[in-house]
Amino acid sequence: MQRLAIYWRVWKMSGTNALQVAFVNRGTNLFFLLGKSFRFLISLLFLLLIKEQVTTVGGYTNDEMVVFFLTYQLIDVTSQSILRNVYQFGSQVKSGELDFLLIKPLNPLFRILTDKPDINDLLFLFPMTIGSAYLLSTLSLSITPLSAVLFAVLFINGLILALALHIFIVAIAVSIVEIEGVVWLYRDITALGRFPVTIYHESLRLALFFLVPIGLMTTVPAQVLLNTKLSVSLPLVFVITGATLILSVLFWKYSLKKYSSASS
Repeated sequence: MQRLAIYWRVWKMSGTNALQVAFVNRGTNLFFLLGKSFRFLISLLFLLLIKEQVTTVGGYTNDEMVVFFLTYQLIDVTSQSILRNVYQFGSQVKSGELDFLLIKPLNPLFRILTDKPDINDLLFLFPMTIGSAYLLSTLSLSITPLSAVLFAVLFINGLILALALHIFIVAIAVSIVEIEGVVWLYRDITALGRFPVTIYHESLRLALFFLVPIGLMTTVPAQVLLNTKLSVSLPLVFVITGATLILSVLFWKYSLKKYSSASS
């Protein structure tokens, strides 16, 4: 518990520093929030326009499609707000900053993943959550207390999967340094989770459930909330999540063994 308290204080200090930077660049951050809100509203408008023309998509009603989109948005924004520093990790490898992280008493992976939380995404998370809750209340859905609790559990599970995938990204960065392409590939694949993965071709569907488990991050939690048939059983979801996390950490350790420092 004492060790966890230390990590919490370090993360809180990083968050405070990021908040101070955000207040210094108030104008830039305001436009960022406006742009993010506009994109969120445009996506919702797109779903509402589809609702006027199509009654079902892949066996799901339009109201259910909104739930899939909101689930994706919640998990994506939450994970990005916490793990944003991953996007800058390539420059830390090139500059040699990784060398200094490796000799610190704190776990370097913790610093790499959480050192600079995205305050803009954290601020956007609050109005987005409130707006999503209000929108859900206007839809014709049969959400039960049990499904809400299971959704909360799978939401945390989705964040763990996002954590594991980001660990894979930083492990790759140790070797190739330039990870912008890997990051954008991850973002593009994740964007497929805006809609239920079950609507895609079977080969892509299998890949999104078991190879890059975006479907477990976004589709299964929404299916639980809607009390619909699950594409993957809950025990298998947790097994895959645990295996993905373990493999990502092992790959990170393997990458460190191959790392020869910036000086070489």
